[in-house]
Amino acid sequence: MGAASAPRPVLVTRPAGRGATLLELLHTAGIQAEHHPLIRLVPGADAELAAARALLAAGDCTHLVVTSRTVAELLAPVEVAPTVEIVAVGEGTAEALRTIGLTPDLVAAGSGADLVAQMPAAADAASVLFPASSAAARTVPEGLRAKGYLVRELTAYRPEPLDPPDDVRAGLAAGHYGALVLTSPMIARRAAALGVHPSTPIVSIGAPTSRAAKAAGLTVSRQAAETTDAALLTAVQEVLTPAPPTPHLFHPHSPSPKES
Repeated sequence: MGAASAPRPVLVTRPAGRGATLLELLHTAGIQAEHHPLIRLVPGADAELAAARALLAAGDCTHLVVTSRTVAELLAPVEVAPTVEIVAVGEGTAEALRTIGLTPDLVAAGSGADLVAQMPAAADAASVLFPASSAAARTVPEGLRAKGYLVRELTAYRPEPLDPPDDVRAGLAAGHYGALVLTSPMIARRAAALGVHPSTPIVSIGAPTSRAAKAAGLTVSRQAAETTDAALLTAVQEVLTPAPPTPHLFHPHSPSPKES
């Protein structure tokens, strides 16, 4: 018998500078993986970020709403007045906020729609600071305005497309990867535009990314239970584990194979 073929690596497509933790978790679990970003994140203007920090320190809003860990990282270092309630879209963002010394008062279930649904109707003069990506969906700001909040939007960063190496692009189209990890709607659209072989299992970080992947013509095999690297690892392990064979049920009154 010939030698067994090497397992196909997992392709992690997190933005440049953002894939190390997931890659380490995969490698520790014995899973071969590569990180090739499909986008990079460019910080917003220093003046806007400085204005946001000043507003939070002065307590000139009632809520800080954060829908990505990148926003948390860009706000640091920051002081937030005790009167400001801090809202995170999911556990991954909550982890990033805790890392910079902020404890969320509310952690939503992982999507913008969940966040809007879990926020109470606005009290008088309730105001939200919403620093986000320039490509962020309108779900959160429009949903909160519909609930009576005054929302101040700020561009914390903008995503820009990155082209992977030619061999990665060819391998993705040819089915050379054991799984593809998608962590944002924009990354899902970028992957679809590059071409993904139908045999490649796709792992999504959450519902918005899954919807974007589906809309772009991709089939998501697993969606992480939470928007965390640990949950992504679990989802990858699930798609890489072969399903157990279906047992053959023998009926005592059925003819045996020799009798048929």
